[in-house]
Amino acid sequence: MLQRPYRRARQKVQPQLQHLLEDLTATPALVLGRRTDILAWNPLAAALVTDFGQIPEKHRTYIRLLFTDPAVRKLYPGWESIARTAVAQLRMEAARTPGDPRMNTLVGELSTLDEHFRTWWAAHAVARLGIRTKHLNHPVVGRLTLHGDTLTCAADPEQRLVVWTAEPGSPSDDSLRLLASWSATAGLTSSGTAA
Repeated sequence: MLQRPYRRARQKVQPQLQHLLEDLTATPALVLGRRTDILAWNPLAAALVTDFGQIPEKHRTYIRLLFTDPAVRKLYPGWESIARTAVAQLRMEAARTPGDPRMNTLVGELSTLDEHFRTWWAAHAVARLGIRTKHLNHPVVGRLTLHGDTLTCAADPEQRLVVWTAEPGSPSDDSLRLLASWSATAGLTSSGTAA
C-alpha cells in the first residue's frame, strides 16, 4: 500500500487569540504553534525578546531563536536550563507528530548548528509546557523575574498563548511598565499590524 506524504497546512493564529494579544498592553504575550512557530505576538513581547517581525516567517520559531540568536541567548542568564527544557518540549511535540517534515528539518538544522541541541535531543527527555519562573537580563530595563504561563486554545489545541507576568508592585513589574512605554515609542508592533 502506498503511503501518503505527511502534509499539514501552515497555521494561522486564531482570530480570538489575535484580539486577545491586541488587548494585552501591559503583559508580554505571544502565540506559539507547532514546532514552537511564533504565529503572533504583541508589542511588549517584541520589546522583551526580539522584533519578531524582522525574522523571516520560515525561521520564526522560538526554539530556533534560543539556539541561533546571540541576543536571545544572552537575554537568559540561565540559558542552559531554558534551552534544555525547550528541547524536551519540542521532543514531546515531535512524538505527537511523527513524520512531520518541517519538524525533521528544524531538528536537523539545529542539530547541525549547535552541539548542545544535538546532545540534548539525543537524550530523549520530554517535558510539557507549564508555569515557569524565568530570569531575564534585558538590555534596556535590566534584570527581570517573570512568571510564564501557557494557555491552550480551545479552537486549535496546537496553538498556545504564552504570557509573562511580574509580581505586582515588584521591581520587575515596574520594569515591564517602563518597557511597555519604551516599546510604544520604539514603534514595535504586534503581528499583523504595520509600524
